[in-house]
Amino acid sequence: MFLHQIDLTTALRPYLLPGEALIFVQDGVGLYEGKYKIPQYQNGHAYLTSHRVCYVDNEDPRQNAVGVDLKDVEKTEFYAGFLKSSGKVTLTPAANKRGSMQPRGQSPQIATGAGRRESSSHSVAPSPAPRTSATWVCVICTFSNLIPQGFDPASANSRTYLPPCESCGIKPELIHVVKAAIQAYRQSAASSDQSNDVQSPSSNTKKQTTKIICPRCTFANHLSMRQCEICDTSLATAPDPRLDLTRHEIRAASPGPALVNLSLNDESIKCIKLSFRVGGEKVFFERINTAMQQRKWLLHGAPPIPQPNEQSANGDNSSASDQKVRKLVGIAGLELREQTQRKNNELIIGNAFEDLEALITSAKDIIALAESFSSTAKADGSVSAEADSLVSQSVSQSLGLITTKDMLGSDSLYISELSRNLAEFLTDDTKGVLKKEGGIISLVDLWSVFNQARNGVELVSPVDFEHAARMWEQLKLPVRLRRFKSGLLVVQGSDRTDEKTIASIMSWLKDLHEFPPEEPVPWDWRTYGRGVTVQETAVRFGWSMGVTTEELEMAEEKGVLCRDQGLDGIRFWENFITEDPPQV
Repeated sequence: MFLHQIDLTTALRPYLLPGEALIFVQDGVGLYEGKYKIPQYQNGHAYLTSHRVCYVDNEDPRQNAVGVDLKDVEKTEFYAGFLKSSGKVTLTPAANKRGSMQPRGQSPQIATGAGRRESSSHSVAPSPAPRTSATWVCVICTFSNLIPQGFDPASANSRTYLPPCESCGIKPELIHVVKAAIQAYRQSAASSDQSNDVQSPSSNTKKQTTKIICPRCTFANHLSMRQCEICDTSLATAPDPRLDLTRHEIRAASPGPALVNLSLNDESIKCIKLSFRVGGEKVFFERINTAMQQRKWLLHGAPPIPQPNEQSANGDNSSASDQKVRKLVGIAGLELREQTQRKNNELIIGNAFEDLEALITSAKDIIALAESFSSTAKADGSVSAEADSLVSQSVSQSLGLITTKDMLGSDSLYISELSRNLAEFLTDDTKGVLKKEGGIISLVDLWSVFNQARNGVELVSPVDFEHAARMWEQLKLPVRLRRFKSGLLVVQGSDRTDEKTIASIMSWLKDLHEFPPEEPVPWDWRTYGRGVTVQETAVRFGWSMGVTTEELEMAEEKGVLCRDQGLDGIRFWENFITEDPPQV
């Protein structure tokens, strides 16, 4: 089927397929099926990737998220818009995705602007083909050939069969026959109009009323004229006859009809239109044409590019048997293998960084090479695990897997998509940013980690970063921004509450009643446990020092903990002042 349901990420964005890259994003987009609106898909985001065109609705994104594969699109059309009509980009499916071109068995319900419903088939009637007496002139022998019967210039393409010239046998060009067919159709239409004018003389009177009569010389001027063509008299005071034509005209409440329902399994969908209400259609049309020309979906699952044979380049025409003899074993074989691997790595890096296109093509090879270098350095002990993960994230992010400003149509859309990108970065299990920080991280630390992961590509300013973080609650994303009493801004999961934090701290303090302290203490540790410092709590839960201090003070304000300030610093204890200690 041409239009299908898609999966979304935790940030309510399309889940990208292997090898798929984001190209452009635009908000304020609605969907049409032919000339009919789809009511549930009238306010959302359009995502253009290297493989698909995706639509995600703002009201119900999980339910109303659909996509179209670019490999199923035969052609794209652009409509610039006029007056209240928005700009549109039309996606026409290929022949194998259109299904039957017959009208639908059951006519869909159409809702008009006044709220009425009428049953009507919305298949567009084909334009009448030109008369069979139309001819095209051969450019070789100037022989007049008849245009094939049933030839439609609107649907003709490079695969349309054209018979050769009857005189010289040379096959004509498609554009030559199309022009001849259009000219013949215009002549037939003009002749029919002339016959109608003869039969209805009232049309000439109507044409006369659509002229501006000069008050001085009575010359009939065109409606667009502001001065008389004969005497140069000003026509500004003359009434415009077009006002009488539109005075009693009642416009419909909606510029077009809408479908009540649409089944995604309907194979009779002839085209899908994307209506851009806030602009961006020109950039979208240019980039979708570029993506269809590149056809990057063909690279998925394709065999690797064969590497050039170095021996054949040097003129060595040795046979396969001679190459088998050269294979060595032992230390010499290991050295030869390492030397061959080093040459292949140099060849990959040299070819990849020649230009941007080569780098994009060799992205998978570069990532695999970087991971092999990282694993080798990690085995030698020269690189830590944190640096290894940072290198992997930096390589992946620097190869275009992030949202940049040139992908978006406006600054507000950039903040919105940056907010979604941040939510995906935090909830990604492979990165585990929140998990490493104990489920909570300060906004400043997150800004530093996020920019480090971008590896110098499209770094985010602190102002944009804070604005994006404040949109999480508005976009209903699984993370939220929290402000402590001191003004510290932290980021945590939307399901994390103060009660859960206090419960985890109290569970840890109760466990201290079971394990003896490292040094002897003068009190009964089985009854009262022991106090903990900020540093011990930070190590236990993986929080930063600032976040740990704020969490402990929050628990103290709620009366769960109390502090003991001594010579060795501040320790936090279970609050036995308001509650009695447990009896052991």
